[in-house]
Amino acid sequence: MKKGLLLSFLAFAGFSNAQLVSDSVTMGAGYANNIWYSLQNDEQGTAQAANNWDLGFATTISPSNPLAASIIFNNKIGAVYAVPGSNGTDLATADTTGMASWTPLYNSEETWSEGALNAASAGGTDYGWGNYDAVNHTGIVANRVFAIKYTNNSVKLFTVSLSFMSSSYTVDYSNADHSGTGSATVGITAYATKNFVYLPLGGAVVDREPASTTWDLLFTQYAANNGAPYPYNMVTGILHNVGVEVAEVHPVNNPETDMSFGIATYSEDINTIGYDWKTYSGSYTIEDSLVYFVKDVDGDYWRLIMTGFSGTSLGKFNFKKEKVSSLGITENKELISGIFPNPAANQVTVMVDSESDATVKVVSMTGQVVFENAATSNALQAMTISTVDFTNGVYLVQVSNGAATTTQRLVVQH
Repeated sequence: MKKGLLLSFLAFAGFSNAQLVSDSVTMGAGYANNIWYSLQNDEQGTAQAANNWDLGFATTISPSNPLAASIIFNNKIGAVYAVPGSNGTDLATADTTGMASWTPLYNSEETWSEGALNAASAGGTDYGWGNYDAVNHTGIVANRVFAIKYTNNSVKLFTVSLSFMSSSYTVDYSNADHSGTGSATVGITAYATKNFVYLPLGGAVVDREPASTTWDLLFTQYAANNGAPYPYNMVTGILHNVGVEVAEVHPVNNPETDMSFGIATYSEDINTIGYDWKTYSGSYTIEDSLVYFVKDVDGDYWRLIMTGFSGTSLGKFNFKKEKVSSLGITENKELISGIFPNPAANQVTVMVDSESDATVKVVSMTGQVVFENAATSNALQAMTISTVDFTNGVYLVQVSNGAATTTQRLVVQH
């Protein structure tokens, strides 16, 4: 989901002494680990083995939470399928004959709310892996048998149900020949600060990820639909946390000085950064006219520039980061009540409404201040600015009074 923002904020670090900082994240050879990363505090928690789980269960059952009932699958360990024609009571009889022709299920690339098991949903009260108990209202009852084919070609069958009373999932499982039966209980209460809690079938629950309020980006491998002839492939890239928003701006002349975050379009799609900032042709090439702006979990805004990638030998990501707004951004027009005409040819009028002395700046997309002047306090002032010498293009008009800053877009077209 994408949305445009009109930016008004208390600290505009792009005009101060903020500096780009170089950093890196290493997943390990073969992309062995997953890394959760905070733009403010760097890596969070302990790097977790990427293959130590099969299923991830949302830690909320609140219907008002978009993550509720989401169950994700780890495509690094294999593929998952809904057994055709099965229901939740068929675990002991489900047949995997013809599995090679079945269609695998995948997690959504855009949202954590739609895991691979949810993709089997037929709509209504069907969550994909179970039906809401509309009679007793006590939980979600298993309605399908699923099969996992692991990378070693072994197969397990399983069903999932959820009890509202105990706040726990129950996973019943067996081998494809119905031997090796077992059942696992995945309680979610103890993991309420996380997005997901994890389970390898036949193993113990794994507490993998840090608290959801402490990270912004996940360095990982995931299944991406990148077209024919094989619609889904495992890619290595960056997904972002629930509540984080990202704007991709491309092409830009200089990512390190680009100031377009004030007019960029931000997206909640978790793969906005994704994997395609790099290309491979014997070695990895990084797109050098691309910048990302990230609204982190605390509401601060960051510039993120990818600078390098090592590939499978180290799984190392290199990047630069810089906080461009330290106190958050709100959607209002407090200090600017209008800009006209816009687009402007030879002059533009900025209506400044500030209760204290203010400074008006016009800044190019490369960060150059092309106009600066003081505005009168305690009055609605019409400030006329000559744009005769401005080159055609997009500029940011910034009005700041020390307590607040408002930024709006200006287009100059001679």
